Amino acid sequence: MSRAVGRDVQESFTWPLFSIAVVIAAQVLVPADRRVGPPLVVPVVEAVVLLVLVGIAARPGPVPRTARTVVLALFGVLVCANASAATRLVVLVLEGGEVDGAALTAERLLVAGALVLLTNVVTFALLYWQLDGGGPAGRVADHPPLPDFQFPQTTAPALAAPGWRPRFGDHLYLAFTNLVAFSPTDTLPLTLRAKGLMAVQSAISLGVLVVVLARVVNILPA
Repeated sequence: MSRAVGRDVQESFTWPLFSIAVVIAAQVLVPADRRVGPPLVVPVVEAVVLLVLVGIAARPGPVPRTARTVVLALFGVLVCANASAATRLVVLVLEGGEVDGAALTAERLLVAGALVLLTNVVTFALLYWQLDGGGPAGRVADHPPLPDFQFPQTTAPALAAPGWRPRFGDHLYLAFTNLVAFSPTDTLPLTLRAKGLMAVQSAISLGVLVVVLARVVNILPA
């Protein structure tokens, strides 16, 4: 699923679609008694995002401006929903609460934390992918907008093929390293919105990792 735009070919939507499908499957297929959320509305919104992206990928010609606005809005909803799920999980752990009358076992906490972090990586990767340099359509336009991230290949063109530009895999790696390192690694945020989003992503992952892992360590037998 690739789109022709401007003088170049827009990247395939296959991997973004696949990543959303993986997150939906993880959230839906894990038994309810082994996880803590997310609420049903989250995979429903993700399914809507999936359908919208399929529609954009299948439509010939340039991507309409309204379509990109809708996609960004849906990605923003996913980020907010995942942040709410992370906050709920942290509060439950700190207050020693129960879910559906059942105690928070180490297994449930690990599964819940893994789901939140997986969703964290994918949703922020999608958001970075759509924002950076005007999104996949903007990056191949005749006059692309300024980028939001500085990748190593843009500062050292000899390291990449001529005409290199970031694709979804690059933004997915950026989201993953920001989650585990809580800071930029090889890619730097250039705009205020990119810096703000990376800060929010790091805060979500830091809260989940610190609180959930600390609780799990106390639950597990010596």
